[in-house]
Amino acid sequence: MIRHFFLSLHRNQKGYAQSTQLPSLRKHILLLVTLVPCMLMAQDNIAESDSATTRRKPLPVRVLLKIKEFVDSSAVSGLDRRYVGQPVRPWSAELRSDINNADLHMTAADRDLNDGTVWRAVTHSGPTVSIGAWAGYRGYGFGLSRAIIGADSKTLSFGATGGSYGVNLRINRYRSGQPEISAKGENYSDRIDWSTDNPLRMRSLFFDAYYMFNRKRFSYAAAYDQSLEQLRSAGSLVAGAMYYHSRVSFADPRNFLLQILMNDVGKFKFTQASIGAGYAYNWVPARGWLISAMAVPMLTFYNRITVCTYDLDISEDMKDYRLIQTGEEHINNRVSWNFDTRLALSYQWRRYYLRAYSHYNHFRYHNANDHGYTSYWTVYSAFGFRF
Repeated sequence: MIRHFFLSLHRNQKGYAQSTQLPSLRKHILLLVTLVPCMLMAQDNIAESDSATTRRKPLPVRVLLKIKEFVDSSAVSGLDRRYVGQPVRPWSAELRSDINNADLHMTAADRDLNDGTVWRAVTHSGPTVSIGAWAGYRGYGFGLSRAIIGADSKTLSFGATGGSYGVNLRINRYRSGQPEISAKGENYSDRIDWSTDNPLRMRSLFFDAYYMFNRKRFSYAAAYDQSLEQLRSAGSLVAGAMYYHSRVSFADPRNFLLQILMNDVGKFKFTQASIGAGYAYNWVPARGWLISAMAVPMLTFYNRITVCTYDLDISEDMKDYRLIQTGEEHINNRVSWNFDTRLALSYQWRRYYLRAYSHYNHFRYHNANDHGYTSYWTVYSAFGFRF
């Protein structure tokens, strides 16, 4: 209508003085003056209607919509699209399989012999083969896996990756195999054959987070969850933080021999927090392919262990026996070092992708008479589908 009005003015610009054109011009002006306020009122009504509809949605839905908006915008904000692309379909589901192993090395100086004898117990959780599934939205998701071969193990994982950061949380529980026990003194070395039907139980919580300084051209998500795609090779300096908490327990009457050798220790917990910096590189040898490597040395600034000691309480008739806790010691260890390394290989095409990657972690502990470490290595493989 507005366009028609101005066309009429143009056609009749020489005829304002002609009385035959004035009635038509007055009609157009009157119609325009009438319609413009009505159009503005309609727009206000539509905006108010949309706002009211949003307000009527339940609070959890509104929170989820805000989170979705943040995830969608943060994933691609500031990216150089020549180097990093984003798949059209935001959701993905994966079938996962992993092979992992956890080692626990415990060393204790014998306080009774006083001849330099050192007892050592080594136990392994695997190799353990697990299968599981993962589902998520643009790199934010949950996974669950369970062992089918090897030690009894379960793992719950959560991952979140954005344009410049990656966050991982893993909670693992397993029962180890038979420990290998050996003794070493000044002039001898021996090994003890020992078996138990109550193996060591271990629970661990592992959390790590990374920030990528070259977020425009380097993508952590492209290597570890395929919510983005690395189109050209690029590297980045990395800042990282890591938190680890673990509890190892063999406090059971059937494990009393092991507790004696470990200076009456039947359970210990250790917590570590580390920060560091390193480098990561994504190499794109061909379209769809990606090889990624990352190494982050870390300084462990918080290192605390709790050691629980036990004694065997035997009934008078020698038929019943139980363990009683006799002490608990909290020890703050000195500042130490740690590291986190990762290697990944992936291939993406259309709605599908394949990924394999591995990582290794190492944690130490130490007190007056005992010391040791735990180490973890894991090799993952995944087949993913986008929708």
